[in-house]
Amino acid sequence: MKKLVFAAMGLLAAILWSADQAGAQEELYKIQPGDQLAVSVLEDPNLNQTVLVRPDGRITLPIAGSVRAEGLSPEQLQEVLRQRFARGFEITPTVTVSLRYIAARDEVVDAEDVATVFVIGQVARPGALELTRPTNLLQALALAGGPGRFAKLDGIQLRRHDEDGTETEVMTFDYERIEDGMAALGNVLVKDGDVIVVPERGLFD
Repeated sequence: MKKLVFAAMGLLAAILWSADQAGAQEELYKIQPGDQLAVSVLEDPNLNQTVLVRPDGRITLPIAGSVRAEGLSPEQLQEVLRQRFARGFEITPTVTVSLRYIAARDEVVDAEDVATVFVIGQVARPGALELTRPTNLLQALALAGGPGRFAKLDGIQLRRHDEDGTETEVMTFDYERIEDGMAALGNVLVKDGDVIVVPERGLFD
């Protein structure tokens, strides 16, 4: 009789544990348009990106291409990206997805509110940033991890192009002056297609 009681208790505990696990799965945060995600790849930091989930629920990353993120938890998206990134590695890479910004549930993200900006050169995380507008130069640099230790801080450029890809404007910024509050240039709002160049300083800079 005791064996039957213990068996029944064990079965009940297993059922309750399964229910708890199912509930936990249901409680996992689901990514939605407007969320901003930080994607990092341990084996290749050059692939690290901060991306905005577009109104269509997708994100775009090098190698991985266009991936549907809406409705997935960050953990589920990690697994999808591992498989996508594996095409460029000999082994399946270690991918981490974390939430940088959570859109309000009633927040409507319009495609016109998203700007894709490219950051290259001496920053911690070079690559494409999908940003909600308005975002200024300093904020974009911060999302790229900030200038690196070898950056030429007085030579940071914001290069702007028209719809045909023709460069129309080049603005040069002194990051140290911006940090010291001596110039308002860091408040310049970035636009879709802007390229931020952080050059490497010379030997005697």
